[in-house]
Amino acid sequence: MLWLAGCDTEEDFLKVESARSSLIEGFASYASLQEVTATLPKDREVKVVADTSLAKNSSQPPYKMHTISIAPYEHLKHLGTLHLTFYNDRLVQSAFYPENFKSYVSALEKSGLMLEFGTDAVRGNTVIWQGKDDDRYRFVGWADKRLRQQQQRWLVRYN
Repeated sequence: MLWLAGCDTEEDFLKVESARSSLIEGFASYASLQEVTATLPKDREVKVVADTSLAKNSSQPPYKMHTISIAPYEHLKHLGTLHLTFYNDRLVQSAFYPENFKSYVSALEKSGLMLEFGTDAVRGNTVIWQGKDDDRYRFVGWADKRLRQQQQRWLVRYN
């Protein structure tokens, strides 16, 4: 009995939680790539931005990252490009790259979301922030903190 009580059960890196978080209007965490693409208007250009896998062998749980971009995308009456990132086929993060970043941040503030560069806003399981990508383009990101934490645990254990 003591041995069973002390066993650490393996984490399920594919589990889909029933409680989803809004990552940007119209998209919720844990949605699959197929669920998301089925809802997109046919006139949107969808491109694969990244597709990676880190699992080195079959004894490791899966680690697959897949990012798509959708353009044009409109949020709060601002046009831009939306990046959606999937971790093991579960939507973990969205990043909106508006054409006019300053005006877009003002629109966010008018909607009740105050964001300062370098700080996160947390709403339930959703983390929201301003950021710059590797090419120095500014965006606003939304992520499900549970999936982000799980992704980090995988990296610490297996990478």
